[in-house]
Amino acid sequence: MPRTPGIHHLFPRLAACLLAGLCALPAWAADKQAAPHKSMHPRAATTDAPPSAKPAQPALLIGDINSYRLHPDLLGPYRKGWQMALDEINQQGGVLGRKLQVLSRDDDGTAEGAVAAAQKLADQAHIALFFGGLNSDVGLALSDYAKRNQSFYLSTFPMTSRLTWQQGNAYTYQLAPSGWMQMAALVPKAFGLRKRHWGVVYVDDTYGRTTVATFSDMITHFQSHTNIVSNQVIEPGKFDAGKTVHQLLQDKPDALFVLLSGPDLARFTHEGKAQGLLRNLPVVAPTVGEPEVLQALGADAQAGWLVSGYPCAPAGDQANMQRFEQSYQARYGTAPGSASALGYMALHAMAEGLRKAADADPHAVAAAFAGLKFDTPYGPVRFRSIDHQSTLGVCLAVTAEQNGRVVAQPTGYLDGSRLQPPDKAVHALRGKQQ
Repeated sequence: MPRTPGIHHLFPRLAACLLAGLCALPAWAADKQAAPHKSMHPRAATTDAPPSAKPAQPALLIGDINSYRLHPDLLGPYRKGWQMALDEINQQGGVLGRKLQVLSRDDDGTAEGAVAAAQKLADQAHIALFFGGLNSDVGLALSDYAKRNQSFYLSTFPMTSRLTWQQGNAYTYQLAPSGWMQMAALVPKAFGLRKRHWGVVYVDDTYGRTTVATFSDMITHFQSHTNIVSNQVIEPGKFDAGKTVHQLLQDKPDALFVLLSGPDLARFTHEGKAQGLLRNLPVVAPTVGEPEVLQALGADAQAGWLVSGYPCAPAGDQANMQRFEQSYQARYGTAPGSASALGYMALHAMAEGLRKAADADPHAVAAAFAGLKFDTPYGPVRFRSIDHQSTLGVCLAVTAEQNGRVVAQPTGYLDGSRLQPPDKAVHALRGKQQ
C-alpha cells in the first residue's frame, strides 16, 4: 500500500489525537505565521475614490484556470457560481474602488496546460492573482508556479493535503476540504460498519495515493484485526472496470473504499452492479453524494453508500445556504450543486482577501489570506494561518432511493476546524516550505 511521504512515521500519534476527541475539538486559533516578503509588484489603488474625483479605475483582473472543455457538466455550474458572485461584488461597488474582471483559460486537464495558461495570462494581461484547478496534480503545478513567480493562487477543487503540508508555500491557499479532512470525517462512520476486510479502488494520482494511504492507516490502526485484502490501483486513462470488478469478487472484501470520479466511477458502478459485486456490500465513497455525481451515475447510482455530499449546513444555521440557493435558482432557473457553491465561495474569498489587503499586490493578498474570515453558504469560514487550509467543512450523507432516483440524505455537517491534526504535526509536515 502506498504511503504519503513524510507522514507515515507521524501517523499513530497524529491520528490518535484527532480521532480520540474529534467532536470535542475547539476551533483552532489563528497561527502567527510570517508574511511573504515585501512586494516586488506595482501597487494598486488602496481607497475607494468618489466617482467625481477622477476617472473610473481600470478593472482589477483575476485569472481563472480550469478544465472546462473536459468536464462541462461539473464546471459549467462552477462557472455559474463564480459569475453570480462576480456580479454581486461589482453591483456593490467592486473592490478597492475598482470593478473585478475574471479572465478564464482552459488547462486541458493537465499540469503543463495549467502552467502554460497561467503564464499566458501573466504575459498578456499582467495577472498575478489566480484561482481554480480541478485535479490535485494541476493544483500542485499551479501552486509551484505561484511560488516561483510570487503570484497568488487559491486552489478550489484540488484536495491533496500536499498543497497545504509537504508542498505548501506562502502564496498558495486551499478552499476545498483536504483528503485528510474528508477521511477524518468519514472514517469514524466506516468504523460503525464493523467490517474487517476492506477493498480499496482508486486512481494512481497524487490525491488517490495520499487519501487511500490515510484511510488505510486510520482504519487499520483503530479497528483491530482489520486489513486491506484487495488493493485496486487504476492507471489514469486505462481503467478496465470488468477486470477490476472480477478481481474484487475473487478477493472477497466485506466492505469497499472507492475513490473514483467521472467516467471511471460510472464504469465501476455499472460493471459492479452487472456482476453483482455491489449487492449488499457496504461502500464508503467520498464526494459521491454530490448532486452532479449522482445525476451523472443515473440508474447505476447505488443506495446505502456512506458519502460526503451537498447540500447541508451547520445545525441551526440554514439561512446562508437558503439565500444562496434561492439566488442561484432565480438567476439560472435550476438548483445549484456543490460545484456551484465552490465557484461562488472562491470569488467571494478573493474579493475579501483584496479588501483585507487594501492592495491588489499578490504579496499583500497572500499575507491578508492568513486568518482571513469570510461568509459562505455554509456559514463563516476562515483560512488557517498555520497551513493555509480553509475551515470549510464536510457534509456527511447516506445515499438512498427517493421518488425513483438515488439522492444523498445528509446526516450532518462537520466544521473543518474540527477535522485537523494537532498543530505540532502540521508544523512537522509543512516544515520550512513557505
